[in-house]
Amino acid sequence: MLLSEKHFQILETLGGQEISTQRQLAEHTGISLGQINYVLKQLLSKGFVKIGNFRKNPHKIGYAYILTPKGIEAKSKLAARFIVSKLKEYNNIRGKLAKRLIAIAKNGHNRILFIGPEILKNFIECIIYEKALALVLVAHCENWNDVEQYDDNFFDLVVEFNANQDPKIKKQMGISSDRVISLW
Repeated sequence: MLLSEKHFQILETLGGQEISTQRQLAEHTGISLGQINYVLKQLLSKGFVKIGNFRKNPHKIGYAYILTPKGIEAKSKLAARFIVSKLKEYNNIRGKLAKRLIAIAKNGHNRILFIGPEILKNFIECIIYEKALALVLVAHCENWNDVEQYDDNFFDLVVEFNANQDPKIKKQMGISSDRVISLW
């Protein structure tokens, strides 16, 4: 059985909290109850999880799902695998963003206004700094409605994260389409 991210989420949750029902596990992981049941059966059959009986203790509920040593080992291996996978993904995205920002700089634009999530704005600033690009992120807006607070001469180019925004909003701002590009 190839362990997935759902397996990891369940193992991680069981390793950190006392869970006594599949419904609780679904609430803590955000995984559907049906998927919890399916994956939990797999983990129980592999010996990664066991059901502990606490009926003798009046302060505890009847039973709880408990990670076994084999489950702890599987969780550690999955964590390492997912970290490497996410780092590869991160580096891939970072490379694509760097190429896009380098192309913007080569086209003679230096003052950009970014429209999108703040976490991505921070990412863009780091890439500009690390690559020593002749770009300045002069402003950041979460959405197009916030752009109207800036004078049209304040920026050379609008770089938008979500190119699927309503084109009517862009037109209302009076910014020509040749000054608006998608980050992707």
